[in-house]
Amino acid sequence: MSVLPAEAMPAEVLVRVEGLSKHFGVKTGSGQALLRAVDDVSFDIRKGETFGLVGESGSGKSTVARLMLRAYRLTAGRVLFRLSDGTVADISALDDRAMRPIRREMQMIFQDPYSSLNPRMTLRDLIGEPMSVHGATRAEIDARVAELLACVGLRPEYAGRYPHAFSGGQRQRIGIARALALSPALIAADEAVSALDVSVAAQNINLLQDLQEQFDLTYLFITHDLGMVEHISNRIAVMYLGRIVELGETEEIFARPMHPYTEALLGAVPQPDPRKRRSGRRQVLKGEVPSAVNPPSGCAFHPRCPYATERCAAELPALREVGGRQVRCHFAEELALQGVEA
Repeated sequence: MSVLPAEAMPAEVLVRVEGLSKHFGVKTGSGQALLRAVDDVSFDIRKGETFGLVGESGSGKSTVARLMLRAYRLTAGRVLFRLSDGTVADISALDDRAMRPIRREMQMIFQDPYSSLNPRMTLRDLIGEPMSVHGATRAEIDARVAELLACVGLRPEYAGRYPHAFSGGQRQRIGIARALALSPALIAADEAVSALDVSVAAQNINLLQDLQEQFDLTYLFITHDLGMVEHISNRIAVMYLGRIVELGETEEIFARPMHPYTEALLGAVPQPDPRKRRSGRRQVLKGEVPSAVNPPSGCAFHPRCPYATERCAAELPALREVGGRQVRCHFAEELALQGVEA
């Protein structure tokens, strides 16, 4: 493991992703092609915050999380993680054996509360499995499972039951308890409430926020629901076709988006109270998300962008600092000015 000095990244940063890329080989009618699922993604996640990652299906959000937690091997880039002892580790190229002790500090909550739980295992075995892998005794596991079930609003005596006895919302709480089993610093929640009813999803979001305060957790929150990400996230990154197109403080992005794609996503968020509806521009996206196997030239968003020019089709915009945030658009300043006037 490559251990770096603590000063390798700012003290408030828990995870740093630099130039993250993941390419898959896929078969096509004409032979083999390269699918660029994630391409040159960089961001920091600060200790104790909720960092939202949003975008349409196929934008690469889940792949970023799996790369960051080293469920996938990186094609390029690196991931720096601050360990519990304060040192910084470059985990980019570690093998499974070297990653094992680090996995205690980073866990994941999966999207589907049904397929993510083994139906042949009791709650005690499901929640206790990570502890068993890391050498905990049976007595330690039993005590910890009872504690975690109580933390997520389930009775400790449920430990002997199987997943089929629980609703979708309860199963997701079991998944949350399993993610907490090893007292991690970072939890990646991959569409963790998208499969639940609205009221149940809201309850689980409130639970996640309570647990964050109780256990000093840091979240990577992946979702396509901008209303949800506005409620829970401190900062958000908007992804389109494998790249980040805008990154900044949640309140600022929702108040004044600087990328046309972010603007269109926000315009699609339903707002039942007419007094709270956002004024200004509302763009309706046309067409479909392009294929990552054969992406458009220049800016990948230009075929759907109402502001696109010839430059957009010819030149890939860099992710650059504009007004205190990062934006990947040639005309971010002009769009920001229009937003202020609106």
